Parts: sequence; structure tokens; C-alpha cells
Amino acid sequence: MAIQTLVSPPGAPAASKTRDGWYLIGCLPPLRTLTQIKVDSPAFVIGRRPESDLQIASQCISARHAEILQIGPHLFLRDLGSTNGTYLNRRQVKQPTPIADGDHIEIANVEFRVEYRAAAQRGSRADLDALKKTTQAVDVLESNWVLSQLSQLMQGAEIVPAYQPIIDLSNGLSIGYEALARTALIGLENPAEMFRTAEMVNREVELSLICRRKAAECGTFIPGGMSLFVNTHSNESLDVDVLPSLAEMRRRFPQRSVVVEIHEGAINNPHLTADFCKAVRDLGYKVAYDDFGAGQSRLLELVKAPPDYLKFDACLIRDIHESNPYQWRMLKMLVDMCHDVPIVTIAEGVESEEEKNACRELGFDMGQGYFFGRPKPASGYVPQSESPTRKFG
Repeated sequence: MAIQTLVSPPGAPAASKTRDGWYLIGCLPPLRTLTQIKVDSPAFVIGRRPESDLQIASQCISARHAEILQIGPHLFLRDLGSTNGTYLNRRQVKQPTPIADGDHIEIANVEFRVEYRAAAQRGSRADLDALKKTTQAVDVLESNWVLSQLSQLMQGAEIVPAYQPIIDLSNGLSIGYEALARTALIGLENPAEMFRTAEMVNREVELSLICRRKAAECGTFIPGGMSLFVNTHSNESLDVDVLPSLAEMRRRFPQRSVVVEIHEGAINNPHLTADFCKAVRDLGYKVAYDDFGAGQSRLLELVKAPPDYLKFDACLIRDIHESNPYQWRMLKMLVDMCHDVPIVTIAEGVESEEEKNACRELGFDMGQGYFFGRPKPASGYVPQSESPTRKFG
């Protein structure tokens, strides 16, 4: 059996590829690192025993849990009388079942994606835990099958955007809504976990494109004159991925006012960023730089490629009313500098009236956070009594 860690430690040499073959892609407990395992036996046994072709240290795995049979170019999955069952694409395997490229195998609390790809160089791994009695836990295993959940998510129907109001601090009225990705699929309810899982299989860009499309499709409750704020992923190419998706959005929703939020990690070339901003404005849309202050934020881009909006990260806003004089002066200076450009400033993560009042005193134009409203689906805004134009805070 050949095992290769797909996410290598910094400075580690990349493993060489030798020949084509079938692989299982997944995380072996107790680690959470994505691993590539070669199916290199005609009867590839998966279980907890040391003599298994793939030994897995989990109390939910039976001693001899399942096997993958290779018959010519074809693969079949067979359960070996396991306690917690063997599943293929979330359906329990009762008899030998054909496996196709891209299928998901769920074995107790461990999941693998089956792929036909170039083989990895053989490597070594530490000895796994000693054989222990199987724990019957089939009722809680579904939360561990996040890769198959992700495949379901990528079909789009399971993504339900939640919209959070952005408030004009001068009058308390909403000027727009930011669309945030949400789903009810077990294990992916947290957007951070949703994209972290997508990154494991290099599908984060695809997921981001789907989320923007769903945000526009479901945001019909937003009245004219108010903006829909949509997000991007830092791994997206502004030219190759983001711009074409915005052009399609403009074609499908010609009356929609849109602000595209660019993650500060993707803003690293002032000239390319300036070209992107111009192209977005040519579409009739606006640009916001997101999470300013959370990472490698640089003032150079604000001068050479100014956005229409700058969203100050919640880490700068949290307990701002209790900040020391130096922090207050620095933040005030940044807000005033934006107004000189001019750039509209938005304070993110406002959670109390004290923080709201401090942001107004600092000169912030807009505010966003739980104090003004938690994210909720479009159905939460209409046709209920709460109007999208109601006053907040």
C-alpha cells in the first residue's frame, strides 16, 4: 500500500509520480491531513487489524470492515460484516457494488473519494493505534462524511444564502445586504468548514462561483436603490473567475445594484487591481475591499487602486469603545484618509450600542454586525412585517 500526504510540510520535497492507478483520497484518523492511498491489491482489505491493506485506527472501524475488489479495470466494494456498515455515495452496501471514478466510500467515521490518477511515490507512516473493540456509532457517522456532503452541496440546491443588513450610521437605514453562504448539510453548516472542505479537493473556486450565483438568484427581495454585496475567494483569479461571473450576473439581473467584495489577501498588485476595479465599474458595479486590518493589508492599494467601499475587519471594531488613545487615533486617521480619497468606510462586527456609537464618533459611514441584524434567508425579509428599509439601531 502506498500512502502520500497531499499537503506537505513547508520545505518538504514533493513526491514523484510513477504510474497510473486507483486511489482513495481522504483523512486517516487521528490526523486531519488529506492523504492519497494506492489501491494496490486485487482484494484490498480495509479494517483495524495490522494485516489489513489499509489499517485505520478508529474504534468505529471493524477488524475486517470492507474490501475493494479489482476485477480487470473495474472496482467493486464489499462489506465484510462490519458493525457500522459500509456505504457508497451514502447508500449502504449490501452486496458487491461497482465503484466509479469520483464515487465516495463511507466506512464508519472515515470517508474516501475514489479517483483514478497518477500514482504517488511510496512512503512510510507511523504505526497506528492498537486493535480495540469496535464502538457502534452508526447514528453519528454522517457528520464525518463531509466529502460526499460537499459533492451534494456543489449541485447548488443545498446552498441557501443568508443576508445581513449594512446600515447607514447617520440615519440607521439599511443601504444593502451582504450575502453569506449557508447550508443545512451536516458537517458543513459553518461557512469556514464549507470552504475548508472544498479547499481539500481544490473546489473552493467552483464553490465561490456557485455561492455568488445563488446570492443573486435569491436576492430578489432587495429593492431598487439598495445594493447586494457578494463575496469572492482569495484563490479566485480576478480576471478569469470573478469578472466573467459578474458579467453573467449583469446579463441575468440587469437592474441589480451589486458590490463585489475582494478579500484583502487577493489584493497584491496595485496595477492589476486597478484594472480589475475599472472593469467592474464598466459593468456598472462597485468594489469593496474586505477584511481590512485582518492580515497583510497595505495602504498602497488604497491609493493606487482605491475601492468604492472599505470594510474594516471586526478585529479592529471589537470593544473599540474601550480602546486606548493610540488605537483610537490610528483608526481615526485611517477613516479620515479614506474619506479624503474618497472611500466609503464600513465597520464590520458591530455587536453593541457602545461599539456603534464609537464607530459613529470615529467617522465610519456604515456599520454591519449582529447589533443591526443577524444573517437570515430571503424568506426572513418578505413577506413578513419587517421591511428591508426599516430603521436599525
